[in-house]
Amino acid sequence: MAKTSLASFISNRLEYQSGNSFSSTVIKISKISIALGVSILIVSLLIYSGFRQEIQNRIFSVSGQISLRQFTQGTLYEEKPLEKNVGFIEQLRKLPDVSHVQSFAFKPALISTESEVAGIILKGVGSDFNLQAFLPNLSSKVNSAPKSDEIWISQKTANTLQLKRKSQVVLFFMQNPPRYRKVKIAEIYQTGLEDIDNNVAYVSQNLVQELNEWNSNQIGGFEVFVKDFEKFDFAIDNIANSLPYNIGIEPITQTYIQLFDWLDVIGRNVLVMFILISLVAGFNMAATLLIMVLERRQMIGVLKALGGNNKLIRKIFIRNGLKIMFYGMLWGNGIAFFLCALQQNFNLVPLNPDNYYLSSVPIFWNWQGILGINMGVLFITWLVILIPIRIVNKVQPAEAVRSI
Repeated sequence: MAKTSLASFISNRLEYQSGNSFSSTVIKISKISIALGVSILIVSLLIYSGFRQEIQNRIFSVSGQISLRQFTQGTLYEEKPLEKNVGFIEQLRKLPDVSHVQSFAFKPALISTESEVAGIILKGVGSDFNLQAFLPNLSSKVNSAPKSDEIWISQKTANTLQLKRKSQVVLFFMQNPPRYRKVKIAEIYQTGLEDIDNNVAYVSQNLVQELNEWNSNQIGGFEVFVKDFEKFDFAIDNIANSLPYNIGIEPITQTYIQLFDWLDVIGRNVLVMFILISLVAGFNMAATLLIMVLERRQMIGVLKALGGNNKLIRKIFIRNGLKIMFYGMLWGNGIAFFLCALQQNFNLVPLNPDNYYLSSVPIFWNWQGILGINMGVLFITWLVILIPIRIVNKVQPAEAVRSI
């Protein structure tokens, strides 16, 4: 206990007396570099977490994490009908990993105005439609899915065809015999996801059933929403084990593989940046402590001559190193929190939605990640600074005292 108190006392005196020494300049540079490194890591993590959260929320607002269809030789948008009240669906709804199950039915069509015609995929949704998840894409509040004479189109489709809410359009269906339906644009949505906004419109499931000559209990498939996407692999295994042999399962990571691959690339870049910055901070601290040790060789010799052992002297310099780390990390966290709070509240950094799916840089406060960065930087730096500290063992009292 006495040696620990002595180490703390000498460490504080060294910090107080090193104001005009060369090592004091190196210490300031070290604190600044650690602060910048930590702040860059935290900002990068919160931006990446923001992108991942926003993109996932948008994808999950238009589709469940798992799609279930009957195996068929047809096209993706011409499903073989499933019975809506099949027994395995009730079993799925009872699984602890499942939060919601909704039915759907796709139907390709042509949407026509007086001057324009465009191809579109109609997604028929019913009373079990997860409306709360889809609401952020709408500019107004709605209480139910589209009715039989209504259609919800994307803002991009509305701009292309010069349409607005309450406009009347005609839907043409290329089947035998060909059919058409006149519907009213009830809502205009915008997800920012190009594949959805360019191609998909929402209609009543009853309309698709009527056109396909299905009964009211027949649908194209089911979409399953899971409670925790972080446990998606575990959830999909449980769901797959509950399905009959004739039902195909398609995870959303395959449906939107480009988006999830893009997010994974960003995540790997953040990890590489973390490793590089942590190593730079560690070797920077090692260089700083090396300079401090060499500058205090005479003090080390005197302490050894007076009976101080290597363990005591190492504690002195380790305490100084930890203080440098603490102040650098404290400033780094403060800078990162300040910049991220500004971006979150004022959207100072805009983005091109066509390239990044979002209009501004998103921020998500990933507190576990922030703690992990701080602990990781501290651990890596701790390992590295043990290298210069071992020089203390090689300082001989007689040589150090002779040079005074």
